[in-house]
Amino acid sequence: MPITTLIPLKKIHGAAAIGLTSLFISSSLFAAPVRFLVGYPTEANAPYYLDSGTEVPKHNPGYSVEIMQEVGKRIKEVRFKLVRCEFNQCLEQIKSGKLDGLFNVPYREHWLFTGKYPFTKAKVDPRQKLYGEEYALYRIKDSRVSTDGDRIYGLKGEGVAVKNNSPIIPMLKENNYSVLSFPTTTEALQAMLRRETPATVLVIDHVEALARMHPELTDLISRAQYSLYEEDYYLMLSRQFYAKKPWLAEKIWTEQTKVQQELGEKLANEYIR
Repeated sequence: MPITTLIPLKKIHGAAAIGLTSLFISSSLFAAPVRFLVGYPTEANAPYYLDSGTEVPKHNPGYSVEIMQEVGKRIKEVRFKLVRCEFNQCLEQIKSGKLDGLFNVPYREHWLFTGKYPFTKAKVDPRQKLYGEEYALYRIKDSRVSTDGDRIYGLKGEGVAVKNNSPIIPMLKENNYSVLSFPTTTEALQAMLRRETPATVLVIDHVEALARMHPELTDLISRAQYSLYEEDYYLMLSRQFYAKKPWLAEKIWTEQTKVQQELGEKLANEYIR
């Protein structure tokens, strides 16, 4: 009569556990990427996104678009796709979960229930912004136009040059300043240099990028001491996406920050005009 060797029960359980763990790891490694549908506005806002309309340009799409496209390449767990929609429609779609992300979103407390911002210590984390804008008053060096950060002095009824779609425009109009809008930062500065306007209100980083390319600019213009307006912009994620994959959401924000730090200056030099 053959003797049957009994395998201890503990070893059987141990082998089963190892097998299940291996199966889990294997399935995780080969899991299909999840959908990641990211929206941005249809209206052009240089240098962040160019060309109005519903199409995503194949070439030179804009600073923020290239940042997001690079994030999509690096995060292998997502199947990244960009779409364009009117901004308020984008907000509705991210609230409903139709969109997983929406970028170039300023922080607004009443949007906390629309989507998720990157947070730390119970407040939005400025270190993970997509970009920031600080607006300052620029004038020709012999000009007496000035500001204390609230009011602009010395305009004598003349207008202030700004870039199209600038968030500073409503504030200037509320204070009864005449506004002259131009498609680019360069064109706003040129209007001032032609003495068509005594001052411009522009993003400091954009003017500094132009000054690096055109050093003579620093001999012609000066910046007022006090800034007039600051705003940070973020990649907002849907609450539905965050609830399902919180670790992946945090990874996307972390990678976006890395990409912005690595490519930000290069892209600024390409797109700021």
